[in-house]
Amino acid sequence: MLALVTAVAGAMAVACSSAGAQGGTIEALPGPVPEDAEFREAPDDAPSAPEFELELLDGEMVKMSELWEERPVVLVFFEAWCEPCGELQPGLNDVVDDYRDVVTFIGVAGYSEPDELREYVDEHDVGYPVGTDPDGSRWLKYGVSEPPLLALVSQGGALLRGWPGGITESDLRAYIDEYAVAHPHP
Repeated sequence: MLALVTAVAGAMAVACSSAGAQGGTIEALPGPVPEDAEFREAPDDAPSAPEFELELLDGEMVKMSELWEERPVVLVFFEAWCEPCGELQPGLNDVVDDYRDVVTFIGVAGYSEPDELREYVDEHDVGYPVGTDPDGSRWLKYGVSEPPLLALVSQGGALLRGWPGGITESDLRAYIDEYAVAHPHP
């Protein structure tokens, strides 16, 4: 009996964590900006972030300028087959968990098929929206030649920084706190 209870509890925990994440879909976008959120002004010499629209895994379209109008955005350029992308994902998930109310995270996959992306999202517990860039035009706008690449865009749409090859969890936190969010997080 104890084994049955343990198995049912484990299955429920897995089901709840997967269902709650809503990874890859528009449901994973943050809600309204908290009233006490304050964002840093972008440096005067920061270039404008290239605008684009992205179709998410659930078929919904998002426009980047509408996202960064409200709060900073971290763009995560990756592929489902990319080993370094998968290695970065646990730390990125921790950053997303801590900043999800004040920063929008968006995954942009290049040539991965939607089924491969869904598998990646599930396997790596991705809790932010993910879309595809099948013609490579969005990757080209950000100079992505191979994944991973992360880009930090300020509230208002200035391109603050890009990291070809990815970035460590602690460094991403430091850059978000220094350049995007006025109240540092843990």
